[in-house]
Amino acid sequence: MSSDHGVHESRHPTLKQYVIIAIFLFAITIVEFVIILPEDFRGQGWTIAPLAILSAIKFAAVIFFYMHLKFDNRLLTWVFLGGLALGFAVVMALVGLFTAWTPSPRAFAEDHAKPCTLDHELGGCLEDPSKAVVAPTPGPAPAPDDPGTAPAAAPAVPAGGGLVDTGRQIFITGAGEGAATPCVTCHMVEGVPEAVGLLGPDLSHIGTEAATRQPGVSAEDYLAQSIRDPESFIAEGVDRATPGLMLAAITAGLTDEDVDALVAFLMAQQ
Repeated sequence: MSSDHGVHESRHPTLKQYVIIAIFLFAITIVEFVIILPEDFRGQGWTIAPLAILSAIKFAAVIFFYMHLKFDNRLLTWVFLGGLALGFAVVMALVGLFTAWTPSPRAFAEDHAKPCTLDHELGGCLEDPSKAVVAPTPGPAPAPDDPGTAPAAAPAVPAGGGLVDTGRQIFITGAGEGAATPCVTCHMVEGVPEAVGLLGPDLSHIGTEAATRQPGVSAEDYLAQSIRDPESFIAEGVDRATPGLMLAAITAGLTDEDVDALVAFLMAQQ
């Protein structure tokens, strides 16, 4: 009995060996910090291999000695090494994939990319930040029983007046009598600095192209249908006309007057 116990004890590291292994692990950790601490080294590709090797050595030392794998059946060692090798292979494959394959933006996006200064009042981008619209501070409301007070002024019409300008405002801000997501979020229109969206079709010449999109449907009717029920018809052969990208809920808050103004603005894009 005592003989078996002595054999069992001899198969485990001594206290001195445990201390040596702990110092060894501490030294490896210091080396790892030396590799990753300098800011110039962070993110460098050459640091991946040494860090991976040092991590594997530390992991193996803990498993083999502190968890006694070295003193168990040899088959368990090969199972452990096989799993470790498989894990490293997967990680290195992913690192290689995302390092070697770096997708570049589409040529269209690169050609039309513009810096964006967001104007919260307009809900779009401004090329010139000095043109940002500042909301006026509302004055005190006139007393309703004061006969000398002039009636409240109607909402200001956008500069230039007319249905086209109203439609332009709705296209940029999404706000008319109703409300919707600003069209500039997804579409671009030449001559409209805020309209730099690249998700949906380019509407720079939609006033001309709309008449050819749906056989038997006029340009005005096609545009109105595309605003009220954008999922009902998807034009074929149009760049970035993706089914399901524009939903009816996006424009559901617009009134008929808003839609008429948007159609007038879009028809003006020749």
